[in-house]
Amino acid sequence: MAYREVFDILIDLLNNGLILLGLVFLYAATNFDPQTNTMKKKITAGIVLGISSLFIMTNPWLLETGIIFDTRSVLFGITGYFFGGIPTLIAMSFGIVYRTWLGGVGIYAGVMTIIVTSSIGYLWKKYRRPEWFKNVWMEFYTLGVILHIATLLCFLLLPNGLEIIRDLLIPYLGMFPVLVMLIGVVILNQQSRLHFNQEFRIQTKLLQASMDATRHMEIYALDRNFGYLTFNRFHAIAMKNYYGVNIHKGDDFIDFIENDAMKHRLMKNIQKALNGVSHIDVVKLEIESEKYLEEHYAPIVEGGEVIGATIFSYEITDRKKYEASILYLSYNDALTGLYNRRMYSEKLNELKDLKFNPVSIILCDINGLKIMNDAFGHNAGDELLIEVSMMLKQTFSDKGYVCRIGGDEFMVLMPNTPLNSAQYYLEKMKRMLETKYLHGMSVSVSFGVSARQQDEDLEEVIRIVEEQMYKNKLFEVTSHRSESIKTILNTLHEKNPREERHSKRVSEICIEIGKKLNMKSEDLQLLKAISNLHDIGKIAIDEAILNKPGKLTDAEWEVIKRHPEIGYRIISTSPEYAEIAYDILSHHEKWDGSGYPRGIAGENIPIRARIISIADAYDAMISERPYRKPLSHEEAIAEIKKHTGKQFDPNLVKVFLSLYE
Repeated sequence: MAYREVFDILIDLLNNGLILLGLVFLYAATNFDPQTNTMKKKITAGIVLGISSLFIMTNPWLLETGIIFDTRSVLFGITGYFFGGIPTLIAMSFGIVYRTWLGGVGIYAGVMTIIVTSSIGYLWKKYRRPEWFKNVWMEFYTLGVILHIATLLCFLLLPNGLEIIRDLLIPYLGMFPVLVMLIGVVILNQQSRLHFNQEFRIQTKLLQASMDATRHMEIYALDRNFGYLTFNRFHAIAMKNYYGVNIHKGDDFIDFIENDAMKHRLMKNIQKALNGVSHIDVVKLEIESEKYLEEHYAPIVEGGEVIGATIFSYEITDRKKYEASILYLSYNDALTGLYNRRMYSEKLNELKDLKFNPVSIILCDINGLKIMNDAFGHNAGDELLIEVSMMLKQTFSDKGYVCRIGGDEFMVLMPNTPLNSAQYYLEKMKRMLETKYLHGMSVSVSFGVSARQQDEDLEEVIRIVEEQMYKNKLFEVTSHRSESIKTILNTLHEKNPREERHSKRVSEICIEIGKKLNMKSEDLQLLKAISNLHDIGKIAIDEAILNKPGKLTDAEWEVIKRHPEIGYRIISTSPEYAEIAYDILSHHEKWDGSGYPRGIAGENIPIRARIISIADAYDAMISERPYRKPLSHEEAIAEIKKHTGKQFDPNLVKVFLSLYE
C-alpha cells in the first residue's frame, strides 16, 4: 500500500477517534454516572452508548467495498469495562444490527470485533488486579493493546486478512491503545469526581443532620469577619428566641448580640480562636440569670491558614448546680445546714492570723440527745439537733462561723469579736433556750466560752473552752436527765393513763413483798422506783400496738419485747437511777431462762426484777386489757401457782401467796 494511502487511512481513523473523544467529553459534561443501580438508568445508558456506536460506525474509513474500519473496538472495550453487563449488551445489539444491515464481506469480522472487544472490556474490569500496574495510565494502555491485538485477529475472517492486518498494524497497535488510555482515564476521573461529589453531598447532609439532631448544643461556624459559615437548627432557634431574627449564611453573628458585655466576651473568645488557639470558656449567661454555658472554640484551618472558627455551646446549669451541691455538702452538715468539721478546721487554721484578734470561741453540747433518741426515736433526736442549730444560726451566723463538729457538739468561731460581746450573744441564746420544749422535754445545752486576746495559741483557747463546757455540763446534765426521765414517764401516763394506774398497783404489791422480806427502807424506796419506772420503755412503742384490741402479730410482739431494753437505755443515762437500770432491763426474765431480753435464769435475775415480775403479772391478769377481759383473783392466783418454778421464783411466790392468796 502506498504511503499516501496509509496517510489517508491514519487521517480518517484520527478523525474517527476525535469523534469518539468528543462523545466522551460530551458524556463527561453531562455528569452521567454509569455505576447506577437502577434498571431504568442502565437501559438508558445502553441506548446512549448504542447510539454513540452508530454515530461512529456511520463515519468509517472505507478500505474497499464491504470492508470498513472505525473506532468501534475502542468504544465497545470501554463500554464493557465501565458500564457493566446490561448497558454493554444493549450497545452491542445496536452495533451488531447496524453492521449486519450494512452487509458486505467484512460483516463477520465486524460483528466479531464488537463481541470480542466488549467481552474483553467486561472481563478485564472483573478479573484484573490494580496492583499489577503502576498507575491507571498503564492499565488502560495495556487494555488498549490487548483489545486491538484481538481486533486484528478478528480481521483473519476477511478474504485478505493478513494483508489488511499488515496495513493496519501501526494505527491499531500504535494509535488506538493511546486512544483507549485517554478515554479510560477521562471517564475514570469523571466517575471519581461524581462519586466524590455524591459522597461530599451525603457527608454534608449527614453532618448537618447530626448538627440539627442535638437539642442541647448550639453549633455554628464563623469566618474571619464573624459571618456565618454554617449553623445547626438549635442555634437558629436560640437566635430566634433571644433576638427575634432568622439567621442565614453570611449574616454577621456579632451584629445580632445586643448585650454589650456578652458581645465583648464573644468577640474576645472568637478572635482567640481566629488566632489559632483552641480553648474552653465556662460562663454565666449575661442575659439570663442562673444559666451557665460551656463554650468550646476552635480554629478552622485550610492550607495552613486560619479561615474561621467553630463554636460548640451547651447549657451546664444542672451540672453547675450539682457541683455547687457537692461543694455545699463538702463544707456543710447535711442535717442542720451548718458548717461541718472540714470547714471548722479550715476556718480555725485561717483564724490563726493575728489580724482576726480578738477571736472568741463558743463550744456547745446538747444535753439529753441520747434520752431523746431512746424515748422518742432518732427522728426526735434529729428534731432536737435541728432546733438547737436554728437557734445557734439565728444568734451567731452574722457574727462568725457556726459549725457542727460532732454528734451533739457545735463550735462557734467569732473573728474580731471581744469576749464580752460573745458572752452577751451567748446569754441571748440561753434565754431563747429557756422557752424551748420538744416532746414535753426542755431543750438543754451546756456552753463554754473564751477568747484569744493577744498571740495565744488557738488550741489553748479551745482547751479552756472545753474545760469550761464540761464543768458546766456536770451541774446541768444530771438535773436535766432526771427531769427528762420524769417528763418521759409523765408523757407515757398522759398518753396511756392505764399504765399509771398499773404502775401504782404494782408498786403497792412490791412494797408489801419487800416488807415481808424485811428489806431496808432504802431498798424499799428502790423497789418503789422500779415499780413506777419498769414500763418507761413503752414510751417508744407505737400506741396502735400498745392498745391493739386483738391478738398481736409476731412482728408486733417483737416490738413490745423491746421495751425493757429501751427503758434500760433511758434510765441508765441518769446516775440517780443507775442502780435500778438492770432491774428494769430484767423484769421480763423468767426463772427457767425462757424470758427476754437476755434469757438469764434463777438468781442471776436481780431480786427486785423477780419481785416486779410476780406483781406485774398478777396485776396484768386481773386488769382489763384491750385484747381480753380481766381474770378473777382466784384465776390469777392459780396462774401464778401454775408457773411457779418456770416463770417465777418459787420462794418469792410463797411470800406473795402468803400475802394475797
